[in-house]
Amino acid sequence: MRPKISAFVITCNNGGVIAECLDSLAWADEVVVLDDHSTDATQEICRRRGARLFQREFKGFRDQKAHAMSLAAHDWVLELDSDERVSEAMREGILALEEGDFSRYAGFEFPRLSRFWGKWIRHGSFYPDRKVRLYDRRRGNWSEGNVHERFIPAGAVSRLPGDILHVQDLDLHEYIRRTARYARLSAEEYRSRGRTARWYHFTLRPVYTFLYRYLVRLGFLDGVEGFVISAVGAFGTFLKYLTLYELNREGKR
Repeated sequence: MRPKISAFVITCNNGGVIAECLDSLAWADEVVVLDDHSTDATQEICRRRGARLFQREFKGFRDQKAHAMSLAAHDWVLELDSDERVSEAMREGILALEEGDFSRYAGFEFPRLSRFWGKWIRHGSFYPDRKVRLYDRRRGNWSEGNVHERFIPAGAVSRLPGDILHVQDLDLHEYIRRTARYARLSAEEYRSRGRTARWYHFTLRPVYTFLYRYLVRLGFLDGVEGFVISAVGAFGTFLKYLTLYELNREGKR
């Protein structure tokens, strides 16, 4: 008999996407939602779908997810973001696992397929973008950073078929604002680790980021969307290191 699985999601004003996320988790034995005091319809949507809803002020992605995981009733947990969905193939792959699979492995990873401007992006470093999302919380620990956080299983990890569907249909300005937010958080984390920014980090590295995503990783095959993703990714690299440079200067003063 396979162990029961708890799914957990963190949210904040995600009323436009959380319903589809929770619907894709209807098969799970339990769904936990940790909400950062949303002011839209997020909380009501979660209650209507039978999720266990908790409130906590956001203090960083890693800390918020670790706390959400701790609220789960079962040790095998499935981590999902509010703008992600479990595809049918992913669900079938999980439900096909046998008891021996859960004993043999500490976690399972899945490819993540992102949608941008209504188009599924399959190049430019966006795919397969594998993520460990189903794991035994007793076997492993969270990464140190509060940005690009991930649970690191202490044991063997197996790959399963079926995509995590990532819906990222943001308009250009919202996409840039979100990129700027992550750039700021990353820069602050780098500074806390004692890292410094050199001139080539915010001059040459953004150029490399664009060329790598657009040409080496074939982002041009995704058309205009591939160009936008590569260009905004380069802008994010520029902003991250220039913000770090600014923080370094402030620290010296």
